[in-house]
Amino acid sequence: MNEKTENSAYHILLVEDNRTQAEYLRRLLEKKEHIVTVCSNGYDALNKVREDKPDIILTDIMMPDMDGFSLCKKLKQEKTTSKIPVILVTHLYSPIDVIKGLEAGADNFIIKPYDPESIYSRINSIMLLKNHISDEVNKPLDVVFSHEIHTISSSRMQILNILLSTYETAVKNNSELQVAHERLHYTNAQLQKVVDDLVHTNESLHLKNLERGRLESSLAAAHNKLMVITEVIRQVLDYRIHPAYHSICSEKQKKNLGKKGLTDENPCLLLNTSIQTMRNARMFLQCGDETKKWQGIHNLIDSVIKSFQGKPICYENLIPEDVEVLTDKRLELALSCIISFYRQMGEELHKWRFSFQITDNRKSLIVEYDEEHTAKENSYDMQSRRKDPGSDPDLFMVKNILSDSGFEISGNEISDKTMFLEIICRDGLIRFSSNTL
Repeated sequence: MNEKTENSAYHILLVEDNRTQAEYLRRLLEKKEHIVTVCSNGYDALNKVREDKPDIILTDIMMPDMDGFSLCKKLKQEKTTSKIPVILVTHLYSPIDVIKGLEAGADNFIIKPYDPESIYSRINSIMLLKNHISDEVNKPLDVVFSHEIHTISSSRMQILNILLSTYETAVKNNSELQVAHERLHYTNAQLQKVVDDLVHTNESLHLKNLERGRLESSLAAAHNKLMVITEVIRQVLDYRIHPAYHSICSEKQKKNLGKKGLTDENPCLLLNTSIQTMRNARMFLQCGDETKKWQGIHNLIDSVIKSFQGKPICYENLIPEDVEVLTDKRLELALSCIISFYRQMGEELHKWRFSFQITDNRKSLIVEYDEEHTAKENSYDMQSRRKDPGSDPDLFMVKNILSDSGFEISGNEISDKTMFLEIICRDGLIRFSSNTL
């Protein structure tokens, strides 16, 4: 009989009722050039063995009708097939499996899931031992395990081989468990770090929520104060300044307020301008919570001019109708304050011009008026009031209204006959509707 070497190709009978498992194991074995015959049950396997004896048999343990232990026992009991090595394939590997395997005469075990190298090594070692097994007569041995008697008729070589394989598997499993334990310990340490980070983040979040609560309370308190101030301004206007104005100023004095010849010290003029300033301040406080929206500047200017009562204002609106600004009521209020302030200087100061210009990527709204018909004797007083915008409550408020809305006043040029204001619009506040269609 010719001996086969370690790298020889064998005829292997594979007994497996699970088609997926059978196909997977068949592919692994065929990679090593082995010839594989597959059977799906024990009875079919017995017939195949009788027709064509394989070099080695791999059989699953858990099968219907005839399990792997029964198939192995039948093969070992028949004289013509008793020398064929049988390897039991199983998910289980408990002491009772080892005892049952020895009782059935199995030569070794393969544990699922498959480790390809272990399968190749186990098959090669079994086939090498097959060529050196003596024809000794094995005396049956009764073994008591788990209160049951098991009769083992395997040879000493088979018993030793299975015990060594069992020990090898136990060592391998222990090593894998040790690696798994180390990984578990590392993962646990990482999880603990994550937990610590989460606790720290939660504490930080809690502090931020407390701070947010304090800020919201402060904002609510500030808002309530603004509402109180707004109401106080209204009551002062309605119940103190208005009665004082009507008490001090006669109807004739009221009609002459817009005429030339009046100075800043005129009590009726002071009361009248103070009433308008406080009204504008109250409107400024009330429009702080409005949502900004895109508005056409041309139409906005027309709306501001039309809001003034009395003698019509002469103006020229040169702003293209497709220029839009992102704002709320504050820009409209600021323009109203500007016109109102300069209009109070005399009823003939009403030649206004509004334009829009782009220079060096800077977008600006230009406000001008021409006072060529103003009496020369009033020029000094008017200029002294206008040259410092911060010295007048109306212009001071205008500057802050515009700054709060994203605008700024770049120029305030005053001469004997003209006024020039450049209101710079910050990026993102101007668009052209013709480009957005």
